[in-house]
Amino acid sequence: MTTVKIEIDKIDAAITAATDLASAIDTQSSVAERSSPIALPSLSDSTLGKKSQWLRDHLEDLTTRRDLAVLLDTEGTGSASYTVTRDTLSSVKDMLGEELADAVGDIDYESDADEVERVSALLATWGQDGDVMASMFTELGADGTVGAMANISSLMGYGGSDDPDAYATLAERLRTGLSTASNEPGFPGEEFGRDIVRYSVAPMLTDEEQRAFAENFPTGMNGGNILTYLMQDTNYDDDFLLGAARTLDDFERMAKDGPMSADIWYGHNGHGPLDTGRGDSWYDDPMAAIMHNFGENPEAGLRFFTEDTADGWDRQAYYFNDRSWEADGYGGISHAVEGIGTNETNLRLNPSETTGLVSRFLDQVSNSPGFNPEDAKAASPHIANLLQFYMPAVETALTYPNGDGTGGSDSVTIPNLGTFEDYPVLFTDDLESLMQVAMSTGDGMQSIAEGTASYQQTLLNNIGAGLANDPDDPDLRTQLRGVLERTAALNGLAEYSVGQVEIDGAKDRDAQRQAFIDLVSDATGMVPLPGADVVGTAGSEIIDFAWGQAVDLGKDASGEAFTSEAQGATENANDRAAAGSNRIKISAYLALVESGVIPREEVPESFLENGRLITLGDIPPDSMSSYAQTAMSGVGSYATNDDIDGAYMRSFLDHYGSAED
Repeated sequence: MTTVKIEIDKIDAAITAATDLASAIDTQSSVAERSSPIALPSLSDSTLGKKSQWLRDHLEDLTTRRDLAVLLDTEGTGSASYTVTRDTLSSVKDMLGEELADAVGDIDYESDADEVERVSALLATWGQDGDVMASMFTELGADGTVGAMANISSLMGYGGSDDPDAYATLAERLRTGLSTASNEPGFPGEEFGRDIVRYSVAPMLTDEEQRAFAENFPTGMNGGNILTYLMQDTNYDDDFLLGAARTLDDFERMAKDGPMSADIWYGHNGHGPLDTGRGDSWYDDPMAAIMHNFGENPEAGLRFFTEDTADGWDRQAYYFNDRSWEADGYGGISHAVEGIGTNETNLRLNPSETTGLVSRFLDQVSNSPGFNPEDAKAASPHIANLLQFYMPAVETALTYPNGDGTGGSDSVTIPNLGTFEDYPVLFTDDLESLMQVAMSTGDGMQSIAEGTASYQQTLLNNIGAGLANDPDDPDLRTQLRGVLERTAALNGLAEYSVGQVEIDGAKDRDAQRQAFIDLVSDATGMVPLPGADVVGTAGSEIIDFAWGQAVDLGKDASGEAFTSEAQGATENANDRAAAGSNRIKISAYLALVESGVIPREEVPESFLENGRLITLGDIPPDSMSSYAQTAMSGVGSYATNDDIDGAYMRSFLDHYGSAED
């Protein structure tokens, strides 16, 4: 055994001196290297450089021992001793973690502000160190962790410090440390996640466990608040997360048929001083917090929703259809499915399970009573991102109306786009509900605008490329009219939806419609057109270009569109269809020009700016009609004005409805 005595002032001085010396070496070496006419590798890569790095490498040793001494010096003597089998950095880190656990567990009403600050500062220093945090939480245990949060919560709620924010900071640093520990190899993450839930949700404890916990920690009706707060860190290891999720799932299943359902228990216990961002009128929902975690950890989320359960309990049916999510506005469950359903690894390794899950979720959640534009705004950006990602499935449900079903995964073939294997099945009757929730926020509206525009332009690009290789093909001309009908359906549904909701920041619903139109125009211009050189190189294969062109209008594009001075939208559905037809004529014309179908020398000056072909977003709204007339002089060789207006307006009006409805 080795006994080590640390003089805190002396080791502090050593840390400062080593830091200053390493910095001085690096600074002077840099000056010398810049001034020297020849290379001086010894200053950076050899002798002197290694000495500087050696000093920095040993700062962790010094700092660990200093902080351990600070914790051990409970009497404030300025020194402390510890005994270890071997005085290595690893063993000292283990001791530091254990002493930190004791310090965290000792914080109560008798702790002064300096003590709280000291522990909090040490957690800030070591909260990202897996060795120290794993040691600390192993010593603290799941019961001690929940108990420490209960102590902090109690102190935050009833005072105990002149600075209540200090407790909030301490709680946040503890949560970060738990996330770090969960990712450390060898830490019992799954077991710890399970027990964190058990000690937060009192009905899951035995009477003996409840008595033992109450003897050591303050008990109160805020376990739901504590668990929700802890689960809002989204960097937990998958095993930890699944341990917590499966255990809370057991509680929800048990409560479903018991005397008190899970939401009623959360309603009683989901209030407390720990900041979870909940609205004043709702309780904390810890399962919703776990769902947000699945959105950021989608491979764990897919496992949770698709793994077998002991008694055949169908998690998808329960969480997508049976359970209510009004407490968090459906934000957590929508985030989970968005993350799971758009994750590259899930789609590569488990495509059918992933897209089938998306299909069942969108079908079932759309019929939930609380899933509406007023109560599910938190779901808006996540639903919008899902619809944007799977826009071909949205358009297919519009073009080929289908009744309701059980959902699932299937192949989808779209002319001029290709075949999508293992694609989610969407149902026509669900689209209005989904689109209105998606469009109920500016961010959601922006995502739908990006998806609508990029899908529309991709189809036009591909048909333009096909015509460039065979301009007299009658089938391609017919397909052009089909493209116009399909894109009109999307525009009709989207514009109708945005006119049916209320979006914060918009002056009125006309402003919302116009903002959406402006965003679609801008996004359309961001999709690269198929240049004639590309068409010539790739030949007819370009018509098989797949969906997925990334279009990003940028942060707060929707907010900027709301404040635009552009001409306001009309409420008249026929006028709106005519305006949409004008935009599609121009988009088609630009695609045909860029792909070489229409010769550049035939393009009028109004469509060029500094020799560059303009985009749809460059055209002022009050000039769309005149530009559309010019565009038809080129497009008319492939589709007549009546073809386009008839196809577009018929499809648009079918899905637009009436703005007064």
